Amino acid sequence: MDQERLLAAVLLADVVGSTPLYERIGDDAALQQISDCLDAIREIVARHGGDFIYSKSDDVLSLFESSEAALRAVFQISSELTKGPLHARIGLHFGAVIRARGAVFGDVINVTARLSTTANPGEVLISQSFFEALCADSRSALRLLDKMAFKGKQELFDVYTLGSEDRALSTQIVSRGTVIERRSAPPRQINLVIRYGDQLRSCRNNELVTIGRSPECNIVIQRPWVSRHHATFTISNGKAVLIERSSSGTFVSMGPDHEVFVRREDILLFGSGVISPGRRSSLGDAQILHYQIISD
Repeated sequence: MDQERLLAAVLLADVVGSTPLYERIGDDAALQQISDCLDAIREIVARHGGDFIYSKSDDVLSLFESSEAALRAVFQISSELTKGPLHARIGLHFGAVIRARGAVFGDVINVTARLSTTANPGEVLISQSFFEALCADSRSALRLLDKMAFKGKQELFDVYTLGSEDRALSTQIVSRGTVIERRSAPPRQINLVIRYGDQLRSCRNNELVTIGRSPECNIVIQRPWVSRHHATFTISNGKAVLIERSSSGTFVSMGPDHEVFVRREDILLFGSGVISPGRRSSLGDAQILHYQIISD
């Protein structure tokens, strides 16, 4: 089988917002808008020298020889999608991939998909290796978001995002990639809602929700494998975090087939997901907590 191994920047853009669009304007009109959106992403990718690989359902996977070019494409995609009802969750990663049979394979593709799946609608998540492949000027357009755990990886990874979370205040980039405007945005206001059985708790910026076996905890879980003070949910600077301090660890799921294990570490939470203290969530005796991040 003919195959080629190469270093590349990988961009995965997953378009979201199609379900309410179908409900609001009907199948034919919605399909046309979604198709136009995917075509626009492919056109932007090509304009910046990217190589379109495939489109499955509502996502677009592309390779770039240059990380700089991939970043310029992402800024333009983010800017274009603010004009309509559709948004994209975007992942950017850099590393060795294998091209064979008209497709691409390798762990880099899997990590890029994880970044895209974890991102909120309209958000771009960028790996440390992609960040390091950029020049100093391009790095200055990004900001460190937090550390993140990836399925099958032992260590936590630094994850970056675009310099502004407010698309109206986003860094604007001209066609040659020169930064011409940068304005900071205040931290977004979010509400973290946690549900365990019939117990429901929420927290906002600088508030805490504790879980554990101790009666002092906000959510009490009476199981022998749960520590007295097992973990804490909090929001700091517009980011939701799970502070894990137990001896048995915690399993965190932020998407289908994306369960990670953390122990005595902090992990950034995105979107919605499942927390299972001390046990895999698939086990029958697992104590499941559901969380959801709601933007105010």
